[in-house]
Amino acid sequence: MESETSERLFLVDGYALIYRAFFAMINRPLRTNQGENTSAVWGVANFLHRLFERFDPPHLVWVHDAGMSFRTETYPEYKATREKLDEDLQQDFDRSVERIEELLQAFKIPLIAVDGYEADDVIGTLAAQAAAEGLTAVIVSGDKDFYQLISDRIVLLNPGRGGPAPVEEKLVDAANASQRLGVPPERVIDYLALVGDSSDNVPGVKGVGDKTARALIEQFGDLDSILDRAEEVKAKRAREGLLQYADEARLSRELVTIKKDVPVELDLAGSRVSPPDNETLARLYADLEFRSLAEKVTVESKAEEKETAPLPDPILVQDPAALADVVAQTREAGSVALVAKGRGSNRRGDVLTGMALAVESGPSWYIPVAHEAPGGELATSDPPKNLPQIDADSMEPIREMLSDPQVQKIGHDLKRAQVLLREHGVALNGVRLDTMLASFVLDPGRRSYSLNEVALEHLDLRIR
Repeated sequence: MESETSERLFLVDGYALIYRAFFAMINRPLRTNQGENTSAVWGVANFLHRLFERFDPPHLVWVHDAGMSFRTETYPEYKATREKLDEDLQQDFDRSVERIEELLQAFKIPLIAVDGYEADDVIGTLAAQAAAEGLTAVIVSGDKDFYQLISDRIVLLNPGRGGPAPVEEKLVDAANASQRLGVPPERVIDYLALVGDSSDNVPGVKGVGDKTARALIEQFGDLDSILDRAEEVKAKRAREGLLQYADEARLSRELVTIKKDVPVELDLAGSRVSPPDNETLARLYADLEFRSLAEKVTVESKAEEKETAPLPDPILVQDPAALADVVAQTREAGSVALVAKGRGSNRRGDVLTGMALAVESGPSWYIPVAHEAPGGELATSDPPKNLPQIDADSMEPIREMLSDPQVQKIGHDLKRAQVLLREHGVALNGVRLDTMLASFVLDPGRRSYSLNEVALEHLDLRIR
């Protein structure tokens, strides 16, 4: 079993995850409004967030294949049966890899690739080095070949997958390593050499399937012993296959054996996990239109830069007589930001509950007219009463300002405010900018135009 006290190094089989995420949604890929296929990036991004939240890895390395491996040189048919992507899908996939590399940079995760070697061999080498140094290597992959590496210091995390045939995430160690293939880790190579691997075009032995391979291993032991005693095999088809395809079995063993001597050195310091660059992540997620993830990682850096001093709390207007001063300041500024809040199930007939006003580089106010809070009062230490409704005589100064086209109005979803105020006999004039409409013009296809998402995308600001 994995030592509970040993430090862990997570080694991610990068392309396996990318392919899995890319093809999980191949029939209905995620795309941005500009048409970019983001299925793989979405899958990898969510995987990384889950990994950090569930396992808090102290060390993490992402590994890719690089160049032509020795396996292809030894056996040109190796992986030759894999379906090739058409030109458009290949472009989508290549762009996805570029985006994922941007993602890894923002997460500060090192990417390792050694020319002439598959990721399996690089991972096998780094895992062996980590185990030798007393760490526990956690290999993140669903590839069954990695079962041959499982030991007291090397475990396997199958990340699972979504899609039509979902697979649950599973941690595999020495205690449950034989459940999937039916053989212990030290016999996985022999098993794979016998049954082959259609996905990688590893030939195996014709006439020997899954059940037969397990029985042969249980009876005779390793592959050499099985081949040496092939005449003793009672099942005719398996016996003839072993005698006829012994060379293919030995070749298959070579192809499925993960190397542990790749010219790469484990850099523990470089693999140590550090806090990600959340500002860069938020910009990347916004560009990819991953709005939920963008909100998850956003830091209010721009807001902090602007706020050299704490912003004052809004002024709660408690007396109709104070409205004259509010109106005077908005007229002096020439423009005012406005939010009108209503209560009701429909736009028409809603009750105006309150208005928030603000002027640039100046104060902001809240004017309650039918505000409800626990106990029916405003939630303050000295709760005031609501002001009269907007159509009352004492509210005339605010009505006039709202109707005055010379005072420019700025807001988010001002159409909602216009309808609400009109129901109370007030014409909202002088509308200068509606940020909801502006965001629609910039991006007509987005899913949501809420103020929170618009502020997040354009200001890196999460509204609380």
